Amino acid sequence: MRIKMLDVVRGLAIIGTLGTNIWVFGGMGFSDEPSKLDDWISAVTNFLTNGKFLGLLTILFGVGMQLKYQSYMRRELPWKRMYLWSMLLLLLDGYIHFVLVFEFDVLMSYAVSGMIVALVITRSERFMAIVMAVAGIIHLVSQVKYSLPFMGMERFSEEDMPLDERYFDEEFMAMGATWLEQVQYRFLNFWDLRGEAIMILPMNVFLFLLGVFLVRKGVFQSKKLQNRLLIFGLGVGIPLNLAPNFIDSLSGYDRYVFAPVLSLGYIGIIFMLDRYEIFPRLQKYMGNIGKMALSCYVMQNVVASIIFYEWGFNLAAHTNSVITLAMWGIITVFMAVFSTLWLKFFGQGPFESTWRKLSLAPFKGRL
Repeated sequence: MRIKMLDVVRGLAIIGTLGTNIWVFGGMGFSDEPSKLDDWISAVTNFLTNGKFLGLLTILFGVGMQLKYQSYMRRELPWKRMYLWSMLLLLLDGYIHFVLVFEFDVLMSYAVSGMIVALVITRSERFMAIVMAVAGIIHLVSQVKYSLPFMGMERFSEEDMPLDERYFDEEFMAMGATWLEQVQYRFLNFWDLRGEAIMILPMNVFLFLLGVFLVRKGVFQSKKLQNRLLIFGLGVGIPLNLAPNFIDSLSGYDRYVFAPVLSLGYIGIIFMLDRYEIFPRLQKYMGNIGKMALSCYVMQNVVASIIFYEWGFNLAAHTNSVITLAMWGIITVFMAVFSTLWLKFFGQGPFESTWRKLSLAPFKGRL
């Protein structure tokens, strides 16, 4: 049985991830001399989206893993073999997506992290908590080590560009006029372009296990826990994510350390909207995107590539922050309409259906 709110939150995470990646496709919407409006829009969207929806999506992956684990245990299915096989398929899917579509693909990183957590989830909660703590410490240490050389630099200054390479990499924005040249660039520079995916592995493990514990503590049933997520996520997350705007030495921590705290607040907001039946139609559309999360994640990057890259409509050469943000809205509406229409005729998205068939194929005799 599907959990409605899980689909809604997952749908929000997908469009929120696009809200970050759209600036990569659009080259941040910056001209040589950005206007005050450009600066304001980029600051607001950076606060609302940068890392927050990556954290949200990562937590939800752990939530989904725990629900699947419970289902496998009830049906007495071989968890490790079946789930590790599905993660190998996700790794392959991520590699294809990386090479053909988008070098900041997160699926490969999720697949490797999923393999680790798939083994941990079968152990005691005490062992899981220890692994979670170790992963969190490793992640924090790596972030401190990475950020120390840039402490004291002006936020988004030219010298600070290594901290924001997702947005300002000129080589990335000019890596070829044709799609085949982009594919070649990604293929030949695989390890250089996978730095972020490798760096976030400990964070993924931590947040996956956080998602596992949320399910085990009854997050879908407990209003008390939902309220705690809302209060803690917003009460602590908002000040933390505002701090880098005033303290330059904290600018390296916003995306990978502070952002996931606010992600918890976003989860709390969605639960509150559902509890009081606020924006029910919007929740329905978000839920449809969530049901087709994998398909919509790939689709939004394909559509954005066609819109912004030189081999497509080349909008990146003519854009500003307003246009870039408008494209995010247009792609979001397109995904909502497409997923709603698709689900009228099919039970799953195209990628979900294919992945499910391939995941179950070697184990048909056990089902």
